[in-house]
Amino acid sequence: MKDNRLQQAKELQEKVKGLQQKKKRLANEAMRKVSWENRKARTKRLIETGALAEKHFGLEKLSVEDREKVFQTFSAFVKSKRLEIK
Repeated sequence: MKDNRLQQAKELQEKVKGLQQKKKRLANEAMRKVSWENRKARTKRLIETGALAEKHFGLEKLSVEDREKVFQTFSAFVKSKRLEIK
């Protein structure tokens, strides 16, 4: 009788351990999915922003350094206007 209860307790402990590992694995998968979705959304925003910058500022033929200068030139103005839009 005592051996049977000990065996059942041991089996339940193993089951609990297995379920805890499964819970941890599922949580990690969910975190990776959220992280991947965030990266995907950021990539999309960057591409859209770059396309708009090229369209409105004609940046296609400028070097990275020259594009940086253009953005620095307008940075303060855009930031101040962005606050007014919200």
